[in-house]
Amino acid sequence: MGFAGELTTIGLPDVFSNVAFGRLTGILTVTERDRRARIYFEDGMVRAYAGIAERTLDYAVLALRANAAPVQAVRDAGRRRRRRTLKEILKDTPGFDEARYDAAIAAAIQEELIILFNWRRASFVFDEVRPAEGEFDREQMGCAIALDPQAVVAEAARRADEWDAIAHRIGSDRDVFIAVGAPPEEESSPAVQRLLERLDGTRDLKALIEDMPHGRFHVLKMVTDLLERGLVQKATAEQLRELAARAEAAGDANRAAAHCEAVLELDGADSETRRSLIRLYVQAGRRSDASKEHKRLARAHEQAGDLNAALACFEAAAELAPYDLETLERIADIHDGRGDREPYMRAGLRLAEALTSQRLHEEARDVYRRLLEHDSESVQLREALAATYAKLHEPRKAGRELLGLASRAMDRGDTERALHYYRSVLAVDRDCDEASQRIEELESRRVRHRRRRIRRRILAVFCTLALVAGAWWGVREWHAQGALHAASRVALAGLTERPSEEALATAVEAYANVARDYPGTAAADDASETVRFLLTDALWRLRRYGPEETEAADRFLTRLNRTQLPDDLKDFWKEARERLLAKKKNS
Repeated sequence: MGFAGELTTIGLPDVFSNVAFGRLTGILTVTERDRRARIYFEDGMVRAYAGIAERTLDYAVLALRANAAPVQAVRDAGRRRRRRTLKEILKDTPGFDEARYDAAIAAAIQEELIILFNWRRASFVFDEVRPAEGEFDREQMGCAIALDPQAVVAEAARRADEWDAIAHRIGSDRDVFIAVGAPPEEESSPAVQRLLERLDGTRDLKALIEDMPHGRFHVLKMVTDLLERGLVQKATAEQLRELAARAEAAGDANRAAAHCEAVLELDGADSETRRSLIRLYVQAGRRSDASKEHKRLARAHEQAGDLNAALACFEAAAELAPYDLETLERIADIHDGRGDREPYMRAGLRLAEALTSQRLHEEARDVYRRLLEHDSESVQLREALAATYAKLHEPRKAGRELLGLASRAMDRGDTERALHYYRSVLAVDRDCDEASQRIEELESRRVRHRRRRIRRRILAVFCTLALVAGAWWGVREWHAQGALHAASRVALAGLTERPSEEALATAVEAYANVARDYPGTAAADDASETVRFLLTDALWRLRRYGPEETEAADRFLTRLNRTQLPDDLKDFWKEARERLLAKKKNS
């Protein structure tokens, strides 16, 4: 059973009254063009509501506005909510007021129902059925909601009568109002006091409605009443600027920024206030908001034709938000339109890198292609394009780019770089025969070059050693010749006239030292020959000694025995001395 019709024929108040009078249970569906709302009635009372998707109820916000639960408990419940409703979770927390929570949900549903009374060209269908599971929000179905349709109709009618007065005094939800007085204490209510506290010039009417728990109509009605009593007035831009300056002087950057936002709602072309707002955002650490304001300022400069100022603002926005794709793209477009090749290349590369960081590889690929149209020889761009192809799972295209880079590296004679590119090709496309063949050729060529370099290094080492040895030997020979000349001077000094055994022994020692200290040199050979000559001469002298000269001969022999002669001279002297001694013994 059920009924249907058009609201142009049967008004929604009559539909609500019929359902309430008949204590019907069912679902009323109201449709106007692409909008649809559904209401569940149970025994003639409104039990749940499902409106358009853009106006879904935020139950956590409703709970906070109604003070139905502690703030932290509501936030924790919102994070823990999976299959359980917010109310089911809050029931387990201390300080939860279930009746207040249900009343807040019911009031929010009533506000949504009153909006339906403004649908003029709508149709309706009432089906006497109970809703299926999940057809209405479980949050509402779990609350004790029982709205009287007659009360909803009466409230809608009352508001319809008062809307004209409200609209006459309040023009837009974007208007900003400030409190300039307070009503007498006996005439004030907690709602009015809360409203006056929030009329501080930091929020417009839309934000004020969202911050108050009373709904749009009640908030606007209270503001209208206060306006009529002269306790509230519409703020001017100059008043808001003064409030912003005071807040900034007090060190409250967020509050000052809110006042500047209100100024811009009144005068969006006020560029000076927008710059102040940017500065306040930065002071408050709100870099993202500052970047957005820089972009708005940049667009204003663009519309005025000042591209240099627009670029400066976009660059400032990019510095605050380095991965804002819209900003980076606009910077690149402006440089491209002006023909600034180098700045355009830098901006395009930065845009492509930002796209890649956000895994927008297709867009990054298109940007790299456009950049290559301006600089087809850029190795960096082709490497980045090849990497993007690989991330897009296009190995053939990635391999083609890398093969081109490898070919250019070979043309420059950079075989190591070419080998790196060929290996990169195989990393993305294992079936590339060209890359495999090139790697094999380069590897074998590199082995041959390595062997050749090793042979050259060995030969260079040998040549170096030979040069060092020759130089060392020449120095040694020079020192040996010097020592030989010194020994000759000693010998000549003692043997010039009639040589004595002492002078002869000194000369032998001097030449023997040269032969011992510099073996293998020409000077040592000359010294050895001289020592042999002197020893032979000494033996000839000793053979002529008579008995009276035996003591002098013994001293000579003893000194020569202590002289450190080279081995060959020792043998020569030993053998000659033994012959001499034997001959003297026999005589």
